[in-house]
Amino acid sequence: MKLNKLAITLLAFCAVAVVAVGCKKGPASRPGLVKAEGVVMYNGAPVDGATIEMRPVVEGTENCVAVARTDEQGKFAMMTDYPGDGAMPGKYKTVVKKQVEMIDGMTREEYVKANSKDGGGDVIFDKSKIKKEDLVPAKYADPLNTPLEIEIPEKGDKNITITLED
Repeated sequence: MKLNKLAITLLAFCAVAVVAVGCKKGPASRPGLVKAEGVVMYNGAPVDGATIEMRPVVEGTENCVAVARTDEQGKFAMMTDYPGDGAMPGKYKTVVKKQVEMIDGMTREEYVKANSKDGGGDVIFDKSKIKKEDLVPAKYADPLNTPLEIEIPEKGDKNITITLED
């Protein structure tokens, strides 16, 4: 009986040790990340709700894609593993997307409001009518052909300005 309890205890200890070793311990789990923050502007105005992807140009670093979403002032903080942890220093092709779903010439929210009795309820519509509309030029959404290149210095950059043009 003692042997079984000892074996179970050892197995439990090993399982906990394996899980603990395999767990990431916050932003420090990927060494070398630096702050990469800034603002996205289009036609002189901040872009709210845009998605940003920074894709490394250097071969072998493809798993270091950094992403962010802009707030109401167009501000963003890049993340690689955890929100706001930053990006690896280096050169990136940068993608910026902002799309809205349109139904019969209205946003989804406008359509629901216009077609429901109480303005926020259940509306049935033909999903084939949904069209995605780019709210920033589509050339910035193509990862292979985006004209945007950003270089993150070794010490990071908290003042990145991404300016989108027609």
